[in-house]
Amino acid sequence: MNEIEQLQYKLKNLTSLIDVTSIISSTLDLEELMNLVMEKAQEVMSAEASSIMLLNEESGMLECQIALGSVQEKVKDKMQLKVGQGIAGWVAQTGESVIVPDVSTDTRFFSDVDQNTGFKTKSILAAPLKVKGKVIGVAEVINRLDSLPFTDENLEIFTTFCRQVALAIENARMHRFMLEQQRMEQQLESAHQIQQSFMPQSFPDSENDKYLIYGTNIPATAVGGDLFDFVEIDSDHLGIVLGDVSGKGIPAALFMARLISDFRYYCHIAENPVELLNFLNDALLKRSHRGMFVTLVFMILNKETGHLIISNAGHLPPLWYRQRHKKVEIVDLFSGIPLGIMPDVDYNEYMIQMEPGDALLLFTDGVTEAKNSKKEMFSLNRLIDIFKKPKKKPQLIIDNIVKEVRGFQGTGNQHDDITLLAVRWQECKKSKLQQLIQSK
Repeated sequence: MNEIEQLQYKLKNLTSLIDVTSIISSTLDLEELMNLVMEKAQEVMSAEASSIMLLNEESGMLECQIALGSVQEKVKDKMQLKVGQGIAGWVAQTGESVIVPDVSTDTRFFSDVDQNTGFKTKSILAAPLKVKGKVIGVAEVINRLDSLPFTDENLEIFTTFCRQVALAIENARMHRFMLEQQRMEQQLESAHQIQQSFMPQSFPDSENDKYLIYGTNIPATAVGGDLFDFVEIDSDHLGIVLGDVSGKGIPAALFMARLISDFRYYCHIAENPVELLNFLNDALLKRSHRGMFVTLVFMILNKETGHLIISNAGHLPPLWYRQRHKKVEIVDLFSGIPLGIMPDVDYNEYMIQMEPGDALLLFTDGVTEAKNSKKEMFSLNRLIDIFKKPKKKPQLIIDNIVKEVRGFQGTGNQHDDITLLAVRWQECKKSKLQQLIQSK
């Protein structure tokens, strides 16, 4: 090759590299990118076929992503190599480019692909795809169209070419990852909104403010498994539930949504809290899978008298602030096992009579087991100390508890869902007629 031919060759190579840069800038779609650059590589190298194999970090195998040539579909389906196996495996293992002028004389050549596809490999030019010194795959061009072996000049330009391709592949992967993350975040946000729609959007009103109710749910992730709900059983009775589904995330959220639907249905069928828990337990057992279960407290409030009937299925006991005694009692009734574990469970009822100024608190273990940077738990004792400080409105009770939990956690992450529900029984407000009669 004379000086003019060498200059022409180098100009052609430079133009090819510029073309590759243009191709790389044109798309962030990984498969489209690999197709376009290997078409260009095959053209520049005057090759019969080409391929890109990427390293699967989980399996440790080189897997064919793109194969161009007369048997491309057959090659793509069948080409999978261990690191160190075949020419591509050797390149992946050593991180070095290689020219194999005649594969029939090279012991590294892996002939199974040719035997399975009918393709005849004669010579190979292979180069690693590296990002920050780490091999992410191997690119190959196979068989020059003029039947001559690949040259050192071919190797130089192909190696330079593969450096650009490796960076482009990594950028495309990152772009795909970011799109997947964005899509997942959007899906989780939608799931969060749907899940929150299952929670009460308002709280039951009471005539003359005989009682006040407030609850909150703060998932540890976008969606969670805690729940609370209310059902008007009849004009005099209100059903109240709070529960904690085992696990977190989407499975727990789906389990929770179905449980709330069951609760609303069975509330109008069951005659008492124990029967409701049995109905729910049977329903969960029929479709329970992967060991999921739920702990749950259900109670019926007599809206006229403040009388409460409570049943507990393996949940943390409610706390009862008694205004008359200025103390907090743990409603430590005997609870059955959680729902969805075994059939024919004996649940029990516990009855309390709320008096003016009394309050009842239901909560999940995301409150008591919240941890600070020292791995210390918030604890039931701390919760009791906060709850016994009188607050007239349930929302103030709960807001204060959440504030204390957040302060205790500090900068630490929330590891579990936090759900709280408070009921306060009040002095009945007197009507204007009653106030007029009393003033005379």
